[in-house]
Amino acid sequence: MTLTPLSRTRTARTVLGRRMLPPTSGRRPQLCLAAIGALTGALLSCGAIAQTTEPFLPAPSAPSGPQAPALPGQPTYSGQTVLLRQRPEYDPIGVRLGDFFWFPRAELGETYNSNIFASPTPTYDLITGFQPGFDLLSSFPRNALNLHGSSLLNFYADHPAQDTQDGVISADGKLDVTGGSSIFANTQIAHQHISYGTPNSPGNIAQPVTYWDYKARVGYEEHGRRFSYQAELGVDTSQYNAVPLVGGGILPQSANNTTISEVALRGGYDIVPDYQGYIRAAGDFYDYWRTVPGGIRFNSTVYRVDLGLQIFPRHIIYGEVYAGFLTQNFALSSLPSTTAPDAGGRLVWDVTRLTTLTFTGLRTFITANPSIGVTGAGYLQSVFTASADHELLRNLLLNISGSVENDSFQGFSRTDNVFGGSAGLRYLINRNLFLGGNYAWLRRNSTLSGSSYTQNIVAMRLGTQF
Repeated sequence: MTLTPLSRTRTARTVLGRRMLPPTSGRRPQLCLAAIGALTGALLSCGAIAQTTEPFLPAPSAPSGPQAPALPGQPTYSGQTVLLRQRPEYDPIGVRLGDFFWFPRAELGETYNSNIFASPTPTYDLITGFQPGFDLLSSFPRNALNLHGSSLLNFYADHPAQDTQDGVISADGKLDVTGGSSIFANTQIAHQHISYGTPNSPGNIAQPVTYWDYKARVGYEEHGRRFSYQAELGVDTSQYNAVPLVGGGILPQSANNTTISEVALRGGYDIVPDYQGYIRAAGDFYDYWRTVPGGIRFNSTVYRVDLGLQIFPRHIIYGEVYAGFLTQNFALSSLPSTTAPDAGGRLVWDVTRLTTLTFTGLRTFITANPSIGVTGAGYLQSVFTASADHELLRNLLLNISGSVENDSFQGFSRTDNVFGGSAGLRYLINRNLFLGGNYAWLRRNSTLSGSSYTQNIVAMRLGTQF
């Protein structure tokens, strides 16, 4: 499962590379955020930028591939892409608290959503969003300990029953064992909701389904030689709340409560400088807490094995591509098990110092919601996204992106194709204030009657950071 604090938002934007904090006594602070993408069975060794750069919720549930897995400890060259380039006159400087730096921030936005229920018959509304957050980042000469928090409150003008209160708090750290090895850990508690229009959202509910999510991971990595490796263990528990139905009544969601145990191994070999081949294997073990009526329990195991090539960001084109296979096996023989080719990755192309193109791809199994009967035993999701970022002025950044998603359902006659696109800008007034705007379009075409819809969303926002 991916560590995503809020749908389409992040508490601290993770990137390939490190964010340079103000120097302390001549020392270069070392920040390492261990964010684990277990869908791809790998570790992201990242820095953190204490800025929020994505539009407010609710936004179309546009497909979005995760960051490509990067190998911890390998050299990175931050500031090469348009978005990640340091801008000392506009970057927040934070507040020093001993060996930590505190980066508070907040955003206020107004959003027009043409189809808030993601249904064939659109209903529009205006949504006011407020998103406070912070990052508390260590600046130890060795090791790291970081704390992140964020909340997203949405208030609907005409449909107050749809108001949502999402939030997340997470901590991560790294303990250097030797100069080339370390132990990393990450934990998170989040309160989130399922967006309307996604396959696992029930169709007759009066307000979004909400749930609590608890994550914890620990791992070990060894690098600095021609051969490197890493191992990781994790657990992810989700507990869903009952939701009121249109016209009265309650729809229980306890059948959706799940505990997922995760394990991932990765070994890499430096073919030539800056090019590393690797093999990656990962397993997720799904344990549903309850048996749904009919004696069905959707317990399953999902395995993924990939061969890949990592290109480190010294070059104009860098990132990762991989290919292999993934399989899902259910404990009940009556449920369909599936094996499919796997392919994906993330490539970044710095066309010029002012323009960056990014391509991502991912295939993964999405588990079913047992309380509804329109997702079968789950579905295989294939996603491809492409985006372009351009620096028109030093303090004016433009973005355009497009995405394609295919959802192939298992044990149920349904196929969905999702197309999305967005365009936005970010204007940096000074290091403490910025303005943003975004337009997003989403179209879901489904073979299931009543599940196709279109959304158009326009968002404007004002943000502050310190």
